[in-house]
Amino acid sequence: MIKSPANQEISYGLIELNPDAMILSANNEGKRLLNSDETESNNLFHQVKNNEIKTKLHECFMGKSSSFILTFDTQPYFFLFHRTFKDQKLDKIHVYMLNINYLQTSHDHNNWNNHLLSSIGEMAAGIAHEVRNPLTAVKGFLQLMEQTYNQEYSQIAQSELDRAIHILNDLMSVSKPEFAQEKQISFNVCAEIESILLLFQNQLYDINLIKRFDNECAMVVGRKDQIKKALFNLIKNAIEAMPKGGTLFIEQNEDLHEIHLNISDSGIGIPQDKIRLLGTPFFTLKQDGKGMGLAQVYNAIHGNHGKVRVTSEEGEGTTFYLSFSKTIQHSNQFIGGQSMIQVIDSKLELTEFLNKNLAFYTEEWVQYLHKNKSYITSLMRENGELDGYAEFGNPIMKLVAQNILEVKIEEIMDVAKERGVKSAKTEFPIHLAWELFQSTRGIIWNAIKAFYIESQSTLDTEEFFTLERNVNDIIDIYIDSYTAYFVNYKEELLKSHRETVDELSVPIIPIAERVCILPVVGNVDTYRAKKIREKTLIRVKELKAQKLIIDISGVPFVDTAVVNHLFKIVKGIKLLGCSTILTGISPEIADTMIELGIEIDDDVKTRSDLQQALQDISEFRIGKQ
Repeated sequence: MIKSPANQEISYGLIELNPDAMILSANNEGKRLLNSDETESNNLFHQVKNNEIKTKLHECFMGKSSSFILTFDTQPYFFLFHRTFKDQKLDKIHVYMLNINYLQTSHDHNNWNNHLLSSIGEMAAGIAHEVRNPLTAVKGFLQLMEQTYNQEYSQIAQSELDRAIHILNDLMSVSKPEFAQEKQISFNVCAEIESILLLFQNQLYDINLIKRFDNECAMVVGRKDQIKKALFNLIKNAIEAMPKGGTLFIEQNEDLHEIHLNISDSGIGIPQDKIRLLGTPFFTLKQDGKGMGLAQVYNAIHGNHGKVRVTSEEGEGTTFYLSFSKTIQHSNQFIGGQSMIQVIDSKLELTEFLNKNLAFYTEEWVQYLHKNKSYITSLMRENGELDGYAEFGNPIMKLVAQNILEVKIEEIMDVAKERGVKSAKTEFPIHLAWELFQSTRGIIWNAIKAFYIESQSTLDTEEFFTLERNVNDIIDIYIDSYTAYFVNYKEELLKSHRETVDELSVPIIPIAERVCILPVVGNVDTYRAKKIREKTLIRVKELKAQKLIIDISGVPFVDTAVVNHLFKIVKGIKLLGCSTILTGISPEIADTMIELGIEIDDDVKTRSDLQQALQDISEFRIGKQ
């Protein structure tokens, strides 16, 4: 348990699943965080009602990620998706959910109020110090001017007053948002970083600059000048933290929703007890600093719906982690334009349009396939797929129509599972299925375009991209699920076939009383050699064999690992009281044995071929008289 400053106990959520997403167990906190309902179905995706959590969990099931962060009840939670394997097969899945705020503050929650009072006190002291200095100078020069007027004194007093006003303006810019804010735009953040670095060419002379941009065309959405000023301050601080030179490392990467920037230096670092004060107005570690730079950085990042995190070690350096959204964020306040009711009505009309015209656009899609991809339609006709499309329509288009208003991930996955397994059973090639998916995506957007033209409805930029994201997310969830179930079925089938082949590939044949022969034919890899060893030991025990002839003349090539396994067979059956005769050893295998330093003891005989081995056991009667 973790206690907050208000002494509220916060526990972690835990849900245990089987590989098919069926809930095996869940604690109360896990059910609360997932907003779960008690339903007849025990499937995770049937019980979870939060669509955003559903989408993220689906990405984890598809292997796209193993963790994510979401805000629930105004609190950020960290979700960890952990797989447990047994005998190289997925056994269970555990989903952990932890409150990030309490994880970050649990170590010092008893000093919460002290930290708050300390921050306020240090900020007040900083303000008093910064404003008192110029006002003290003004007071002194005014006293001098009472005795004798000097224009120089007047100019100095004026400049000190200007400095005090500038300090107060900086404080206001942090504590109070500007009324005339610049508009949010989309801009290339890597290009802006390059332009900022050009301003520091002289300072970078003794610094090793390392840039690692995963996507040099990455576009950030926000107020460009504010963000650029924040980046300028961070780079400037990093350079000033390395007066004797060092390394400045700037990294850019991205995920599905955010652009991430990391700015690191190898400078003097920041004491751990001071990190929490970063961003506080007038707090600074510089002798001549005003303490407003980082305050403005934090204000600019948060004001553009970004996130900032800092790590630092004294003598090691400091790293700032920034994250920016790929999409424009808006407040929930209605400020004009199309109302929410009208938007929902538009989606309802689009749903009705797609449902009513499902047969028409399915037929148009089939005609496109006949004309451009006849090799696919001929295969679909053989499998009876075309008749199903004619009767029920294109399943992906139907799913889009049913999920525009609310995405039901479990329904999409159920349909994808049914069709993916069916295609795997009928040997429908996966690459041809992907061609069908792409052509279906095109026909769906043709239908959506036709709807907005016929209805004369209009969408602004944000509404269009929201629609685009929703439609493509539905299609992508279907494709991911279809592919996963298709591949899983094939893998299970191959595994079953391999187990059957393994059973048949170890034919231990009794040829006389307590005498058996094991002919090994074909390529032997490490996996097969291990299986041969396991089956041989069992059969030797069952047959109570005293002598085993292992003939490897039919093996064209083996590597060192396989030779090791073969001699483990010899040692294993020796423990069972059975001696071994090896026949058919090729020059290549002999050379491998020499390289490994394998010595053949007296209990193991070698013969050039099977005939010589049979002559050696002439004392045994062949068969029963």
